[in-house]
Formats: sequence, structure tokens, C-alpha cells
Amino acid sequence: MRKKMLLLYNPAAGRAQIGKRLDDIVEWFSSCDYEATVYPIRPQWGAEEILKERGENFDLVVCCGGDGTLQHTVNGLKALKRRPLLGYLPFGSTNDFATNLGLGKGLAADCAAILHGVPFSYDLGQFGQNQYFNYVAAIGAFTEVSYSTPQGEKNALGYLAYVMEAVRHLPFNTRYHAKVKLEDEMVEGDWLYASVSNSLSVGGMDLSASAGVQLDDGVFEVLLVRAPDNILGLQSILSRMMGRDFSGPDVRLFHTRHVVFEFDKPVPWTLDGEFGGEHQTGEITVLPRDITIMRPSPEQTQV
Repeated sequence: MRKKMLLLYNPAAGRAQIGKRLDDIVEWFSSCDYEATVYPIRPQWGAEEILKERGENFDLVVCCGGDGTLQHTVNGLKALKRRPLLGYLPFGSTNDFATNLGLGKGLAADCAAILHGVPFSYDLGQFGQNQYFNYVAAIGAFTEVSYSTPQGEKNALGYLAYVMEAVRHLPFNTRYHAKVKLEDEMVEGDWLYASVSNSLSVGGMDLSASAGVQLDDGVFEVLLVRAPDNILGLQSILSRMMGRDFSGPDVRLFHTRHVVFEFDKPVPWTLDGEFGGEHQTGEITVLPRDITIMRPSPEQTQV
């Protein structure tokens, strides 16, 4: 009996190339005994809505798009009593989480990872009561870049669009006062940037070696960057971040299973690069090995 696959794709993701490869994708999975049902993701008919109505009828859900599309897909899967297996074909302008999983090596290789790879259960972040993220929740400088950059610029320029937008948002006056309550410590201050992540890299900054990041260890990394008083202070902070130096008072890194941010007023959050709403309190809990996704096998990685 043929297995049933739900293929969700974001027509606007990346350079809007997904539509040109749909036939190839369907053919690859059909040749491995999958019967594919294809849905484009639309503003009023997103991954959450599609999965709520149809998700439990499938053995496999394949998400085609960027990390934001994957985030919406995972939020949809969390609402199901019976979850199908998850596959990810990254087509975004940036694909940080795909890189964490060893994906993004080309469409044929990514399809092979879903069809012939290995299942991997990773830690998921819960934001508040009913929002979830795969690899980063953040506030502060540059976090609005991923969702404020027009899609046309992302498609035309890719990662360069983010860099250009970041330059236009240099954070000389950005500061958010907050108490940050970790499991066994509380810190308070004016923050330029704060993130809670489960990723080998965030915003292009490699954390794998310096922070000992693992995607399935039950803890997330909390990065806190204090707001500088002047341009020299900002340059010093940026230098520390580029050097992965988290030992000073201005740039600190913690490992935690639970953290609560308390701000003086509501502030905008991003979840996996998507706008996550404005919240005065941000409570984040790690859900250990909560989502299972297909990734390349060791043999495939060596090819």
C-alpha cells in the first residue's frame, strides 16, 4: 500500500524557485512509493491551517521553504494528536536550521535525506503557552531585519539583503530594560540584543565550538548583549561577538532549560526569523527531543 505524503511549499520563499522543481520533487517521492498531495502556503491558508484540517491523514509531511516556513509547519504539527514524520527541503534566503541538520546540499541530496536518511529528534522551544520555535527566539538589534526586509529584496539578493538591511538599522540607541530569570540566576540590565537558541550558528555567528551546542541535549543557549553607552562600546561588543568571546560582562552566554524575560513594556520578538508578536513577558521552555525530522545518514554525509 502506497504511503501518503503531504507536500507544503511556500511559493515566495528564496528566489521563488520551488514551483519550477515541484515535478522533480513529486517524481522522486512517487518512485519510492509515496502518493503526494501538494498544497501551496497562502496568507490565509498557511501550514497551521492545512495541517489542522488534513495533517493526521498522512504518513509524511514535507515542508519546502525557509526556516520561517518550517517554524509554521512545526507549530501545525504540535496541534495534532497523531504526528506524521517531518521532512524539510530548504528553499529560503537563509537556512540556518537546515545547516544544523546537514541539509541544504542540493535538492536531490535533500530528497534523499528524507527518503533514505535517519530520523532525528531535536529539542523544541516553547514560547509562552502555544507558540513554538526550532532554533532561535530573539529581541533587540537586527532581529527585525528578517521579517522587515521585502521579499523581493530577499529573492534578488539573498543573504546580502539581510546585511544591507542590518546596516540601515545600526543599533546606536537600541536598549531594552529587562530582568532575565534563569534556572539558578537572575540578571538585570539594558540589553542591545538577547536570544534563546538551539543552533550551531545564529545570524551567521558560529556557536558550535565555543558554546558546545547540541540540538538534542535538553538545554538552549541564552546570549545576552548589554547596550553600549557610546560607539566605542558598540565596537568593543561587536568585536567580542565576532571573536565568540562570552567571558566579559557585556556579552554573556548561559545554558538553560527555562528562562523568563520581564520587560518594562511590550517588545517585539522574532521566532525563527518570523515576527512573534510583542510581549512584555517572554517565557521560554525547552521541550527535549520533541520533534522528529529526517536528516542525512552518516553514509550520505560522507558522500
